[in-house]
Amino acid sequence: MQRQRFGSDEGPGRNPAEERRLKRPATESEETGDDDELPPGTRRKMKDTQQKTRPSGSTAAGAGAASSASSVRAVLQDFLEQQQRLDAQRQEAAARHAQERLAFEQQWRQEMQRLERERLMLEQAWREREEQRRMREEARAERRDALLTNLLNKLLRDDF
Repeated sequence: MQRQRFGSDEGPGRNPAEERRLKRPATESEETGDDDELPPGTRRKMKDTQQKTRPSGSTAAGAGAASSASSVRAVLQDFLEQQQRLDAQRQEAAARHAQERLAFEQQWRQEMQRLERERLMLEQAWREREEQRRMREEARAERRDALLTNLLNKLLRDDF
């Protein structure tokens, strides 16, 4: 009778315990019954009996924790393997890059040596041409000197 009186004061057909139960998400204790109407000591006793009757739940929780740990371990293992693969790929790329750089340097050295040989050959050819030009110039100077000497000698003989 008091319930009806309190129920009519609170609203159409609902008491405060029902409203609280509807506002919060369902939990395991609510599935078994409405605990809000029980005194606090009774609620605790019910929890103890539920835990005693379901020891497999703690085992299931332990198994869930173990499976969670194993899944974390698997994720970490996958991550480690991926990092190792990436490191191996980086090392291979670095080794390829080093090989390419060495090949490029070798090619560059060979090209520089070829250019140096070519420069030396061109320089040698220039020296030879320069030497021939000097020899021709000296021969010309000697002929000119001989011609001038002959002319002077003729002039001197004709004067006497």
